[in-house]
Amino acid sequence: MPSIMEMSPQEIVEEASKGRLKVAVVGCGWMGLPTALLFAEAGVKVIGVVKDEDEAEKLNRGESTIAEPGVEELLRKHLGSGAFKATTDTKTATAQTDASLIIVPTLVGKGKRPDYSAVIDACRGIGRGLRRGCLVILESTVGPGITEELVKPELEAYSGLKAGKDFGLAYSPIRASAGTVLRDLASYPRIVAGIDERSFEKAAALLSLIVKGGIIKVRDLKTAEAVKLFENIYRDVNIALANQLALFCEAAGIDVAEAFNAANTQPHCHLHKPGVGVGGHCLPSNPYFLLERARKLKVNLDLVRLARRINDSMPMHTIRLITAALRSCGKTLKGSHVAVLGASFKEDIKEARYSPSIQIAEKLMRRGVKVTLYDPYFASHELNVPGVKVADSIDDCVRGADCVLIAVAHSAFKQLDIARLAKLVNMPAALVDGKQVVKPEEARKVGFLYAGVGRGLLVA
Repeated sequence: MPSIMEMSPQEIVEEASKGRLKVAVVGCGWMGLPTALLFAEAGVKVIGVVKDEDEAEKLNRGESTIAEPGVEELLRKHLGSGAFKATTDTKTATAQTDASLIIVPTLVGKGKRPDYSAVIDACRGIGRGLRRGCLVILESTVGPGITEELVKPELEAYSGLKAGKDFGLAYSPIRASAGTVLRDLASYPRIVAGIDERSFEKAAALLSLIVKGGIIKVRDLKTAEAVKLFENIYRDVNIALANQLALFCEAAGIDVAEAFNAANTQPHCHLHKPGVGVGGHCLPSNPYFLLERARKLKVNLDLVRLARRINDSMPMHTIRLITAALRSCGKTLKGSHVAVLGASFKEDIKEARYSPSIQIAEKLMRRGVKVTLYDPYFASHELNVPGVKVADSIDDCVRGADCVLIAVAHSAFKQLDIARLAKLVNMPAALVDGKQVVKPEEARKVGFLYAGVGRGLLVA
């Protein structure tokens, strides 16, 4: 069989359909594992590369390492068919496959500077096993220029080969959200760029095996890298706007929900919902990848930086609301019992990375507060927040509480029996609504003092 760089796009599709195409997916986390399994579903033989043996063994037993709907079923299916297996050996996986996809996490480190150490490790492992005629696609979120300035030199140094001449190199960012990853990967249009035209052509053909929403070609690698950052920064800035307007509403005595709902009847207005903060893997970190590049280019991106500062401030603002609400109940923050409802970073998913509600729980605990935490998507043993009791039920969480914080707009919380909660708490008690889940009048009717992000403290 010819190398993937020698195949036409049609031949790539045909080889996959015959089960003869092989791909290594380096990084089988929240985005990597679903990607690997979608390729297996398309007929490709996939080797998933993970960092430790325990993770590899778990995957090879058919146990998903992520709580993503549909993933475990696909994992078991393709373990059984032989289309997927997991390993920790990047070099061997690369040497045995036609293409390697890098889907490892990118974080921010000290001073909010990008941490690309996982990408570097992946490149070095791939480089050691890289053969002529193979293709490498970076899919991790990075700053503009990183594929050419970091990934390419690392691959070349550890392989002794030249990108564009001996192997293909492309960049294609993941566009998917936790909770709907399999659907999003398949249905959203995919941004692709190559170091040269041939690399783009092969990468586009390979990705088209799993992407049904179409391929969007951009002119170069740094444009493709920027697209992903622009998407996430757009959302981060708009959430920050909603949060800042919510703070104004609190000061001015305006109900943020009523004002936003009315404003959004104008077709060109799309105000987001404010909340207790921004979590997840992407939004708290991705803006800093662009800010780092802007710093080097001496470009001012004050709006991007300000949005991060506003969103990062919301957990402390929520604590100030809790403090004011408790004071109105004749209680102090220190020594009180606060029940936090919701641990996920957004509603109706089981994912707590960078969760603002967990940040709030930790900050409260350090201020001498007894904190209990409950989330319907997690068993109590699945959440480890030092100093915080994780409850198995809402009742156990709120029993005896001086304040109940609704931090996440889970569907289950929208159906709360507020009157029943009022019988469990230590009255007088406060209900602090971080996501406009409860109608203030209903909470006050059953005896709660109500406070909410964008509504402030309602005492009258």
